[in-house]
Amino acid sequence: MPSSYTPLGFEQQAAGEGTNVWGAPKLNNALGRIDSAIGGYYAVAITGSTSLTTSNSSTADADNTGRRALLKFTGSLAANATITVPSVGFSRLIWNATNKVLTITTGAGNTVTIDAGDKTVVWCDGSDCHTIYFGGYDLKAYITAQTASAGAVPGTVGQLGKFLKVTVDGSAPTWQQVSTTDLSDYQTAILGIQVALAVAL
Repeated sequence: MPSSYTPLGFEQQAAGEGTNVWGAPKLNNALGRIDSAIGGYYAVAITGSTSLTTSNSSTADADNTGRRALLKFTGSLAANATITVPSVGFSRLIWNATNKVLTITTGAGNTVTIDAGDKTVVWCDGSDCHTIYFGGYDLKAYITAQTASAGAVPGTVGQLGKFLKVTVDGSAPTWQQVSTTDLSDYQTAILGIQVALAVAL
């Protein structure tokens, strides 16, 4: 019975195999794959959509990009690209160092999109790809959902006693001191509320 291989490429030898060769190269190959799966880094230069590679017969980096724990995609792309990963359970740290959006997929199921310049965790369960989620949002969307104007709230340092004001509808808010103009309709608004209450009573 011949050897079999795990999803990470570890050789599982049949009984009686590997006599006098288990230490080198077989054990050394296994240790190399463990090292790559835990902390292996590889920069993948792409020009468009691509598939990550895996090989049971070769331990070369270029033949096993799909088994590296840390992947950096580089290249100047003309359009967004799709990165197809092996259909096995595995997690990766991915840095999109290209100028376009990358979509990570196994070719079936859920996908993960990574904007240009972003670095994130992606893991696959054999068919679906996932990233970090909070409250039904991926991390980037969650941060956007928790801040005003999609993250356009300016810093608070040096803004004691000021308030955020939007001067043009749809524009980012700015910190400003309270002015009499800002409060010009305050008395009218309060009077209107008092009249409404009096009528209701």
